[in-house]
Amino acid sequence: MSWRRFSRIARGAYLAAGLMVSGLAASLGAEVPVQDVLLRGKVVTLAAALDAKKLGIRVDAEPTASNVVLLGEEGTITPLLADEASRALFLDKRLQNRPAELRGKRFGGVPYFQVVTFKVEQDGKQQAPEYYCNFCTISVRFPQVCPCCQGPMELRMKPGRSGQWPVASGQ
Repeated sequence: MSWRRFSRIARGAYLAAGLMVSGLAASLGAEVPVQDVLLRGKVVTLAAALDAKKLGIRVDAEPTASNVVLLGEEGTITPLLADEASRALFLDKRLQNRPAELRGKRFGGVPYFQVVTFKVEQDGKQQAPEYYCNFCTISVRFPQVCPCCQGPMELRMKPGRSGQWPVASGQ
């Protein structure tokens, strides 16, 4: 048997085994555990977080510049999922490198954290950022042109609401 044919058969066997295992887990009703948590730390790029931990890891600057993580108060690095709720943290550098409080979801077996809402420190207080159009009086969650008048929107901070989510310890 040629190596090419053996490789093709082996890949097929691995694929079939993977499908059987995932099908078995689904048939057993295996659910991914989801936990609502509150994390505190600083939102930074992955490269900045690795530098802060002084691990001596050299990374490519360009790919890691777009990876945003939470560097926890205890030093834990938690990567953030990029979605509408966290988009401002990825796009607006003014929200990075300052104390932050992120509320969101942890999914079992997934290292990424899904942000639901967040606050950053401004003038000694945790405040929620919003982007506001003074002309249309519209506010949105991430930097963009005004969806109404297509004019500029300004970053402003508003006092954040307190909630009752458990504070996560460690990773």
